Amino acid sequence: MKLAISYLFSYIVLSLYFNLLPVIFSMNDIVRFFHLLVFFPFAYLVSKSLNQKGLIMYGLHFFKGWQKNLFTGFAIGFSAWAVLFSLRFLLGDFQWNGMKPLSESLLAVAVIFVGFGLGSLINDMIVNGLLLYYFKDRMPFIFVMIFAVAVYSLDDIWNEGFSFNNTIFSIALGLSITFAFYKTDSIWVSTGIHLGLNVVYGLFFGISGNAGDGLILFEMNSNTNFLHNWLSTIIAFTMFLFVYLTYRDNQRFQPAIPIVK
Repeated sequence: MKLAISYLFSYIVLSLYFNLLPVIFSMNDIVRFFHLLVFFPFAYLVSKSLNQKGLIMYGLHFFKGWQKNLFTGFAIGFSAWAVLFSLRFLLGDFQWNGMKPLSESLLAVAVIFVGFGLGSLINDMIVNGLLLYYFKDRMPFIFVMIFAVAVYSLDDIWNEGFSFNNTIFSIALGLSITFAFYKTDSIWVSTGIHLGLNVVYGLFFGISGNAGDGLILFEMNSNTNFLHNWLSTIIAFTMFLFVYLTYRDNQRFQPAIPIVK
């Protein structure tokens, strides 16, 4: 019971900081950037207030090979969404209109990597890191996966709105991110996947989520066929199959060098 209360307290406090403050207070890009940076010392203090292990509580720690895990995850996520968006063009969902000038492109790419990089890391710390820290060794694997994917899906529904299609899509994404986190016992592969997906999205929609605010200029065509509606979900499940085959035999380990004790 004590563990459940500690988990809920941490999850609620950090979720309110990350998700609610930007709704209550208007933030420009600079303020939002510092809001994201301050999350890390705030999360550390929340952990220590509960007599826990600082940032390790969220799966955030360095160890030999963490960079490889991050890059591998990024490659998986980026490749999956590159295929998705390429198919959107081939199927006529998107129409290519060119790219932004180089001077604007460099700034756009930097903003996409920094904004989505911090956002992906923080989201994975709150949604998966906390849950796996508290319950991964206290519940059977299948129950941990169900619980974690449910939390991930609910978080996504909260941010994107509810629909049957989006719920199945969120479950598909949650499977990859949660399974990678569980099997590697750290945040890096899952955050790499998350970041890879978001970077491709950002190249088209930018940080704002508006078409054309990214690096690539395009128009969206009206299309309501089955493949259009479910293509993202199909690619997401295909990505999970790849993640599963890649990490199913991975031996979970205890990283040796934490960031902060």
